Amino acid sequence: MKRDEVVASQVQPGGGGTLGVGVLLAVVGAILTFAVRANTTVINLPIAGVILMVAGGLLIWHGSKGRRRKRIITREEGPNGVTNTVRQTIEERDID
Repeated sequence: MKRDEVVASQVQPGGGGTLGVGVLLAVVGAILTFAVRANTTVINLPIAGVILMVAGGLLIWHGSKGRRRKRIITREEGPNGVTNTVRQTIEERDID
């Protein structure tokens, strides 16, 4: 008698859309820092651009670490009605 049951499955954050958002923030930050020459009294555009580039770089770095998944599987095995419970933890990581 063999029975597998997935008890828990968790996907930790990372990957997904963070790379795209990071690239977008970095590009908008670079445009504000190097291409826009408007003078405003409310906000300093080059400083805001640098902040956006740093935030975009951090998101790209975070997204490049990959996604991590953790599965806990409980398996009951045993002949003749005697069961032995085996608990197995599998951690997976996407490197791409």
